[in-house]
Amino acid sequence: MNLEEVKKFIKQVGWGALATADGRKVGVRPMSGLAWKENQLWCATGASSSKAAQLKKVPYAEYCFCDSTGKHVRVAGACTISSDNADKLWLYKAVPALKEHIADPASPEYVVLKMTPDNIRVMEITDWKYTQIELK
Repeated sequence: MNLEEVKKFIKQVGWGALATADGRKVGVRPMSGLAWKENQLWCATGASSSKAAQLKKVPYAEYCFCDSTGKHVRVAGACTISSDNADKLWLYKAVPALKEHIADPASPEYVVLKMTPDNIRVMEITDWKYTQIELK
């Protein structure tokens, strides 16, 4: 699997689990509303969410995307949170389902979590070993 196939897999499964930590507590939560912009993985979140608070303290996270067979992709990297209206509008347009949850993309409560992956691994259930994906 290459990076483009990873992106296709993530789009196909639709939901992933995002793990964040603040140095004391860890949080894992299901996430959707994702889109790739160049080689960054963007996701909608709330400015006052626990994940945003944790990422302000420890700006590194990991997603895990899994299909019904157990095949999964883990994407980890440094994260930033953007409240820039141009970023918010780009994601809002890229993920039409966000319109069901966010009435106004300019709302200060809506922010964009941007992950720059530095580690992507895939596990096929045939051999139970991780394959490292080359980042471009």
